[in-house]
Amino acid sequence: MKILIVEDDPTTAEIMKIVVREHGEFRHAANGQLGYDLYCDAYEQEEPFDLIFMDIMMPVADGQEALAAIRQFEEENGLSQAEGVQVVMLSCIDDPIEVYEALSSGAIDYLTKPIERKKVESVIDRVKASKELSH
Repeated sequence: MKILIVEDDPTTAEIMKIVVREHGEFRHAANGQLGYDLYCDAYEQEEPFDLIFMDIMMPVADGQEALAAIRQFEEENGLSQAEGVQVVMLSCIDDPIEVYEALSSGAIDYLTKPIERKKVESVIDRVKASKELSH
């Protein structure tokens, strides 16, 4: 499994790296623009990410902007949302409106900080299972 972590907080990024390391290859970007660039590069090299964990509040481009750009890129390349990368939004804000916006923008889940290992692993297991079913 290939995972992208888009997170500007060094502590949260390190926690995420520790958890996802056991589940496959991963990359890290410190803002939404870098995350989008890594996503596009991986897609163009035919080594796309299976899953992105993306913080919402970041400098340069926030998570919502990056998610919108990723979905637009996928649409322009003929991918349906079902064929596109699975995105999980991360935030310290536990607000129903934020959750709704993330999910309606194409995220599959929304995890609040502090990050819980069990929840991250549950998402990874779900994405792995859906990948296996689609192949």
